[in-house]
Amino acid sequence: MKRDFEKLIEKKKEEIKKKVSKTTTRKDIDKNISEQEAVKKIYKVIIANSHIPPKFADSSFSSFNFKACPRQNISKIKAIKTYAENILTAIKGPQSVYIFSKFNGCGKTHIAIAALKTAAYRFARKIYAKNPEYYSRRGISYQEHNWRPVFFMSEVNYLWKKRQYETTNEDLKRELDIIENAVMNSKLLVIDDFLRERNTDFVFGNLTAWLNHRYDYNKPVIFTSNNDFIKLGQNNESNPYYKTSYLKAATYLASRISEMTKGYQFQFECSPEDDYRQNSY
Repeated sequence: MKRDFEKLIEKKKEEIKKKVSKTTTRKDIDKNISEQEAVKKIYKVIIANSHIPPKFADSSFSSFNFKACPRQNISKIKAIKTYAENILTAIKGPQSVYIFSKFNGCGKTHIAIAALKTAAYRFARKIYAKNPEYYSRRGISYQEHNWRPVFFMSEVNYLWKKRQYETTNEDLKRELDIIENAVMNSKLLVIDDFLRERNTDFVFGNLTAWLNHRYDYNKPVIFTSNNDFIKLGQNNESNPYYKTSYLKAATYLASRISEMTKGYQFQFECSPEDDYRQNSY
């Protein structure tokens, strides 16, 4: 009786094995992926949520054409790269970065986005390290996470969208909510074309509050601008707000930015005759 029962059990096991072999692939059995692949998946989701414009999808330090930029800028670009590679230390400061030039076309936005991507990979590795078993087994999906460790914001584009806020366009309202939440909460933020527009309500209202929040919570910013913020702190005609009621607010903003970016203020050499955008293609 006992022997017959054991034979029946063995028979059932064989039937189960055959059934499984017909419906299960090797991929189903071995769902784990390598650390490198898991980190790459996390990185891709971070970048997909980063708001980087499609035009700069391929921007990186390796794709930057150093031959097309003034040689004085090369050491500055390398310093910014080192900063991004050590972002986990930089956020403890927090250490922000200010990149400015008198003229357009010297590759500031490209470099800022390259730094953002480099930092994103460091954040991806840190996220993986917190729960390697989970990410190696499950990977990561857009549905599971909607955080934005890094984020790109164009001040000009934001202002244009903000002016349309009373619209019935729900997609536009949703995008503004995403931008404003990310400006407050992302670990590393790029503000492109800083102070491009003289929108005083925005600059001295929302932006000052945001910068103070990011400073208080160790959340650095990479600024790109055609304005030398030092002029904002001067009490003379070089300050664009000198003869306005916003002079005091401008000097406060300049002081805070100076403190946030101390040691990482990079003036890129550029001229109308020496345009990176033209020379790099």
